[in-house]
Amino acid sequence: MLRVYNVLNVRTGKVLDAEELLKRMPEQEKHKLRAEQLGPKIRNYACPVCDQKVYLSGKGKAEGKIYHFRHFPNLGECPLKEGNNISKEDLKKIIYNGAKESERHMKLKTWMGDFLRSLKPKGEFTESKIETRITSSEGKKHWRQPDVSCVYKGKPLVFEFQLNNTFVEVIQGREEFYANEHTYICWLFDGFNSYDTAFGQRDIFWLNKSNAFAITEETMRLSEEKGDLLIECHYTDPVIDGTAVKNRWVARILSFSELNLNESYYKPFYFDSDSAREKLELKLLVEEFENYICGGRKEINYKEQRKKDGSFLSKLKIHLQNESIPNEITDSFINIIDALYFLKTGKVENLNHNFNNIKQFTNQIIQYYPQHGYIYCKAVKEYHPDFKSEQLGDKLKKKVNDFWKEFKIAEKEGKPNSQDKSYDSILKLLFPELEKYLAELAKEKTFVFVQ
Repeated sequence: MLRVYNVLNVRTGKVLDAEELLKRMPEQEKHKLRAEQLGPKIRNYACPVCDQKVYLSGKGKAEGKIYHFRHFPNLGECPLKEGNNISKEDLKKIIYNGAKESERHMKLKTWMGDFLRSLKPKGEFTESKIETRITSSEGKKHWRQPDVSCVYKGKPLVFEFQLNNTFVEVIQGREEFYANEHTYICWLFDGFNSYDTAFGQRDIFWLNKSNAFAITEETMRLSEEKGDLLIECHYTDPVIDGTAVKNRWVARILSFSELNLNESYYKPFYFDSDSAREKLELKLLVEEFENYICGGRKEINYKEQRKKDGSFLSKLKIHLQNESIPNEITDSFINIIDALYFLKTGKVENLNHNFNNIKQFTNQIIQYYPQHGYIYCKAVKEYHPDFKSEQLGDKLKKKVNDFWKEFKIAEKEGKPNSQDKSYDSILKLLFPELEKYLAELAKEKTFVFVQ
């Protein structure tokens, strides 16, 4: 079968769906293309697998005319022709490698290789090579041939120009190969439009901390003028919009030297959009959880409480990557949250209890929930440094002193104390001022207090 369902635009390097291309092409242009393709030097489109010239064929009359691309007969074999057995994975690799050899692709990689060699011999870039095979340390059977390879600040680096909609399997395969060889890979687009991107482009920048890099005529000109490799960088800068996090696209031209190269992550990036987004999402989650735990929770029935408690705790586990967080909210947690929230804000109207002063909260925690006594007492010191223990009264003051005496004895003898640390990661989010005290407590031997 000589018919071709995907074609390579030789000038741009893009692999196109033949049917979609022909749907958009006016009939006059189709027949102009049919005339041009007869010339020996004209090659607008090629098969992305075998790189052979293809021609536009058709049948039918007037409105019913059907067009399609076909291989020229007797020009050589192609894996797409009927009777050839080729795996889906190998076919994708062949299409990818065939798509790379467009005129534009050749121009970009040649420019990059030549430009890097033109820089100072003892500069940041050395050993620049075009299409040199890199063999895996695991054996000669595994290898890749990047567009450009070099050494950057003593670290192996390859550049791969991405001009067509590459398959995600190919992208991942190359990234895994280079990571295994401790080599950085930088994908470069031939221009980039954040509002009009192909799936292959999205596979690259979403999996690179939402960073995309491009080489354009402008960046090539500026690079030559300044004697420094300049690239166009596109990344998302997440912002909070109401109750959601949205992406704001940012584009700028910068020096390659401004990119981050981490040894645990073998892809250069400029701005870690993923981490920035996670922080904002966590901020919104904490605000929502605080409003719930210090107000909304007491307005719903027990069944709904259990459901919402579990939902919030599951989300916090994921964001904090802490599986040790309990699966339920206990009475002791509600009480320490109430107490700390009061100490921090002085507000009582949204709390789960009717206490309205430090003495009442101190008695509640030390008497009934001493497993949170340490952080409670530290919170009094943090939020109310002028508060004197004499204000508690003799009886309650003695309870507090007895608590500390027991705590210090356990500390001195190296025994476990009775402080519950299971919710500490959440307390740090709600009350960041207390993080230093929670860190001190984390060093102590503890066990979870059981009521």
